[in-house]
Amino acid sequence: MLTSKKAVHARGLYDFAGDHDNGELTFSAGETLTIVAQDIGEGWWEAKNEAGQQGLIPEAYVQLLEPPEPSFPPPPPPSAPATDHSGAGDWNVQQSAGDDWNARQSAAAGDWNNDAWNSHTTDSWGDQAPAPSYTNHNSAGLNNQGFQGGGMQQQASEEGWDDDWDDDNEDNSSNSTTNTSQDFLEDQLPGSGNFGLSAAKRERKQMSQNSDFSKYGTVKKSFNRFSTFAKTGGDAFLMGTVSANVSESDLIKIIDTPEGPAWSYPSQPYTCSIKSPKKESKLKGLKSYIAYQLTPSFSNIQVSRRYKHFDWLHERLEAKFSCIPIPPLPDKALSGRYEDDFVSERMRQLQLWVDRMVRHPVISQSEVFNHFLTCTDEKKWKAGKRKAEKDEYQGGKFFLTLQTPPNCLDMRDVEKRMEIFCKFVKNMDDNMRNMLQIGHDSRKKHLGPYKREFQKIGGSFKQLADTFNLDSGAHSQNLTAAIDYTGDTYNEIGDMYEKQPKEDLDHMLEVLFEYKGMLSTYPDVLKLHEGAIGKAKECERLKDEGRMPESDVTAVIQRSDVISYGTLAEMNHFQRERVTDYKEMMQKYLSGQIKFYREITQKLETALHRFDNA
Repeated sequence: MLTSKKAVHARGLYDFAGDHDNGELTFSAGETLTIVAQDIGEGWWEAKNEAGQQGLIPEAYVQLLEPPEPSFPPPPPPSAPATDHSGAGDWNVQQSAGDDWNARQSAAAGDWNNDAWNSHTTDSWGDQAPAPSYTNHNSAGLNNQGFQGGGMQQQASEEGWDDDWDDDNEDNSSNSTTNTSQDFLEDQLPGSGNFGLSAAKRERKQMSQNSDFSKYGTVKKSFNRFSTFAKTGGDAFLMGTVSANVSESDLIKIIDTPEGPAWSYPSQPYTCSIKSPKKESKLKGLKSYIAYQLTPSFSNIQVSRRYKHFDWLHERLEAKFSCIPIPPLPDKALSGRYEDDFVSERMRQLQLWVDRMVRHPVISQSEVFNHFLTCTDEKKWKAGKRKAEKDEYQGGKFFLTLQTPPNCLDMRDVEKRMEIFCKFVKNMDDNMRNMLQIGHDSRKKHLGPYKREFQKIGGSFKQLADTFNLDSGAHSQNLTAAIDYTGDTYNEIGDMYEKQPKEDLDHMLEVLFEYKGMLSTYPDVLKLHEGAIGKAKECERLKDEGRMPESDVTAVIQRSDVISYGTLAEMNHFQRERVTDYKEMMQKYLSGQIKFYREITQKLETALHRFDNA
């Protein structure tokens, strides 16, 4: 029986000024759009307007229009001959209209580049109503990551830890952003009314249709690149479209300190060592990989992890902690993955990354990180992996877990801090690039020109000594020996220059490179906060125009305070880490330099004393 797929239409709930450079479609509140695809992911659909323009739209900003009720042809008279009513079956496909079963891929819009540092803008705020004391502000949030993991395909159980991952080449997937398969098993049953929609999408669809804020009219975006704010679920949290009762164990406390809001640090910090990389294989030797042995100090129980496990952990941390920049993992490799030097270097870099994570007061205490460090049982690993992928407090919902201080934030003070911090981060990013370039140039000079120059000087002294050796007189021998010794000294100094970067400069470059990676992850966090401020101000404008009740605006401002508290706490942690790291970096560099030049001085002084008896 032939069927035809009906077009799905949606009406705009709010004005949306899309970024055309990122493939976004601009539309107005009340405008009717034709939905082209609903499987873009991360809270985005693809739509077309009446003018034929097509692009990405935020799912939460539109409301689906219900298709018309199907009409059935009247039944034939009893005495009439049987007729073909196959055309009547077309209505069956209407329940899945617009939910394209094909896995359509589209580039996500709204990511920052380096130039976006300059787009942070600030405005002044008025006074705010007091917030309740030590509350979650459990009012909103959105798990924009969907239900990931699991997948439809299963490999034989003998493959062990990675039976639901593709093992063709663990270094060919995208760094730290690999998307696992969506778990359709429960949501894709035909006839359920949810055919083609994951549970997360159904939640967002219901949220957009039932949003109480649609009655207040247009809430325009008042900030650049709205997409980061929407895609992380910050918009849904701020507008209070969903709520949850967060258990005590899931709460993350933020405290007031003289430096501002800060995470509550654990009373018992720990460490984790990575050692003994081993080349292992599976499928009877058809696939090989390197396994690293991790041992956390709080358990002293060793667990084996591949790079792919680190990549999965990085993805989960990025999905969950929307206001915490997650540093990138070491780069992947397309060749030489099993060479000893590469394996040792990667293990060292993974150790630095893990050290950074265990020092973070939130990440180090998170369930997913603890699962990564401790799980040794295959079945428990899979169960914990799927639980982490379906964590209900990801993205915007992460803010539901924040337990903030009782006092309201002064938004003018917050904006001033943010403006200073944005300038700080942008300048620091420029400093890192400049220092890295200078450091690399210096390193090359140590390995090449510096060494050659000293060896040229040493060689010239050695040649002079060879010439003086032609005079065999006793009065000349001590002088000749002293000059020859001086030549050897300068050759040794040249060798010292070649080896010196390993003692001081390499460590400095490593710290600079690590911070360059961390700074590259900050734009999304800052844009999310900027988006919250912009949306809250827009709600205040609606209140002033009499289109939004004061109580609802107060609730929005309280939830924007939660986002500000989390962002400021992370800024505080970043600055604390920076002071510790750069103090240690500079002490090690200068100590190495002092030792280096002291040894050079000692060698030159020894050579000088040789001339005392010449």
